[in-house]
Amino acid sequence: MYKINDSKVLINLLSKDKIGNINTIGRLKFQKEYNLFVDNLNNPQGYILQNDEWNVIYSQDSKTTDKLLDSLLKKPQNFAGILRKYYDLIEKKAEIEWNEFCYLYYVTPESLKIKKPKHKVDSLTLNDAEIVDYYYTYRSEHPKSLDYLKNCIQQRPSSVVRDENGNPISWALVREDGSLGVMYTKKEHRGKGLAISVSVDLIKKAFDLGHTPYVHIVTDNSPSIALSESIGFKKYGEVVWFGTK
Repeated sequence: MYKINDSKVLINLLSKDKIGNINTIGRLKFQKEYNLFVDNLNNPQGYILQNDEWNVIYSQDSKTTDKLLDSLLKKPQNFAGILRKYYDLIEKKAEIEWNEFCYLYYVTPESLKIKKPKHKVDSLTLNDAEIVDYYYTYRSEHPKSLDYLKNCIQQRPSSVVRDENGNPISWALVREDGSLGVMYTKKEHRGKGLAISVSVDLIKKAFDLGHTPYVHIVTDNSPSIALSESIGFKKYGEVVWFGTK
């Protein structure tokens, strides 16, 4: 593998499958610190992106994929929402410690079915961070979740519907990989379409940045799948978050 400093060398490779590479495109757009490795400096056929503790791998060539994986799997690794076909290959080469299977959904201006939120939508502020953290699904697994969420709120778009006292009751934000996530509606306010309003507002904010909004939805989360499809999200395929021993 060769380490590169200029992500522009990947433009042609990423453009061959923009949705399949959307995880990487988001990290390159929204993150400043990452490491990039390719199989060939002049005409890369595959890459590994390392960002914090996470790896993303992509190649359309099987030999290149094997080469990249063999160099990577010499020690335990974590992988961030990579395509299912790469998970299946890695499973043959290393022992899986944990995994979470998701569907990758994305939305375009043409596919968006709901053009305007029905509720007044605001943006999250740092004052909202503790409430968002309290309801964060992965809080127990993420000891620095509050700092993480503060960074998300400061660095990227977010959307929130508030009650009459200004308290957040439904929200979502753009994560470091460009995905829309951390979506939550307080139980007593569900069934009012708040999540749809929040989603539509955040989608439009992502469009304004020139970014294709996307989500990773756990495969058995039927309510979220139904919500996303009702808004106009289209399923691309299956991705996996996982770690190896």
